[in-house]
Amino acid sequence: MPDYNYYAVDRNGAPIHGVMPADNQSKLEEKLEELGYWVVEAKEQSRRRKTSSSRVSRRELIDFFNGMAVLLEAGVNAADALKAMIEETNNETFRRVLEDLEVNVESGMSIHESMSKYPKIFSDQVCNIVHAGEYGGNLAITFEDISEHLEWVDQVISDVKQVSIYPAMIILAVIGLISLMLSFVIPKFIAIFDSAGLQLPAITRAIVTLGDYWWKGILVVVVLAVAVIVSAKYIHSVQVAMDKLKFSVPVFGSINRMLVLSRFVHNFALMVKSGVPILDALKLCRGLVGSPLMEEVIKDAEMAVNDGRRMSEALREHDIVPPLVMRMLVVGEETGNLEQALKHVSKRYNSEVPRHIKRAFAILEPTIIVFLIGVVGVMAAAVFLPMFSLMSGIG
Repeated sequence: MPDYNYYAVDRNGAPIHGVMPADNQSKLEEKLEELGYWVVEAKEQSRRRKTSSSRVSRRELIDFFNGMAVLLEAGVNAADALKAMIEETNNETFRRVLEDLEVNVESGMSIHESMSKYPKIFSDQVCNIVHAGEYGGNLAITFEDISEHLEWVDQVISDVKQVSIYPAMIILAVIGLISLMLSFVIPKFIAIFDSAGLQLPAITRAIVTLGDYWWKGILVVVVLAVAVIVSAKYIHSVQVAMDKLKFSVPVFGSINRMLVLSRFVHNFALMVKSGVPILDALKLCRGLVGSPLMEEVIKDAEMAVNDGRRMSEALREHDIVPPLVMRMLVVGEETGNLEQALKHVSKRYNSEVPRHIKRAFAILEPTIIVFLIGVVGVMAAAVFLPMFSLMSGIG
C-alpha cells in the first residue's frame, strides 16, 4: 500500500498536510472525507520514508511523550491526546508532524506506523517500543518510560557540556599560546641571539627546531586522523580497533565503556519491559549502542539466544561487560526475572555515569593547568637562558 503526501482543508477551510497510506488516490480521498477533510492535492510518495528537515529538540520529544503518558493514563484516547499535544506544541514543524499522526490514527493506523514515517524524529527504537506498548495494551507506561529515558540522556549530555566548558577554554588557551610563541615571539629573540653570535642552549635549539616544523607536524597529524576516520568508516576491523583504543584511555576509557553499556542496558531494559522478545530487542540494540565493539558483543549474545543458550554465556566471554553487571544479568536469567535485573543495572548507571563524568573532568582541569604551567615554563626557559648568557657576557 503506497503512502500519499496530501494537502487538504477542513470544513472551516483550515489547511492540513501530511502522509497517509491508501490503495489509491480515490481511497485516500474517501478516508479523509470520512474524517472531515477535503483533498486539494495528493501525490504518491517515493519509496524513501518521509523525513523532516527542521530540527525537533530532545526536550520537545520529552515533553511530548510525557504529555501523552499523562493523557493516556487519564483515559483520553490516542487521537484526542494527539490533538491536545498539537495545541501545546510551539515548534511549527513538530506541530505538522503531530497533525499528520492524528489524522493517520483517526483513520485507523497505529501510532507506531505513523511515527515510522518520520525516522529523523522518531527513531526505530522508539517506534518498536511504541509498537510493543500498543501490542501489550500499556501504551501510557511505555510513553512514560520513553520520556524518562530521553530525560536521562538529556541530563547526561547537559552534564558533559557543563563540565567540559572550562577545560575546553584552557586547551584553546594552551594552543593559542604555543602558536603565538612559536610563530612570533621566539623567532624575534632568536634573531637577536644570532646577531650576537650566542651559542644557544639545547632547550632553545629544540624549541627553534619545533618552531620550524610544528606546522608540518600538525599537518601530518591531521592527515593521519583523516585517514583513520575514513578507513574506520568503511573497514569494520578498524572501527573495532578504534573502539578498543577508546576504552583503554585512562579515566575517559572507563567513561566511554560505561556510556556504551548504559545505552545498551537502558534500551534493552526498555524493550524487554515493553514486551519486545529478547532476540528482537538484542537486534534492535545493535544499532543503538554507538560502538562497533559492543555490536560484536551483542551479536554473540544473539547467536547464544538463537541457539537456545543464555545471553549471559556469550556476554561473559567479553571483558567489556563488568563483573557486577554480568552477575546481575545471570541472576535475572536464573530467576526468570530479567526485566527486574535490567532495571537495577539501569538504575545503577543512572547515578554512576553522571558522577564518573564529573569526577573525570575534576581530574582533567588541574592536569591541564599543570600542563599549561609546564608549557609556559619551557617557553620561558628557552628565551631567558640565552638572555642570561648574553647579559653575563656583556657584564
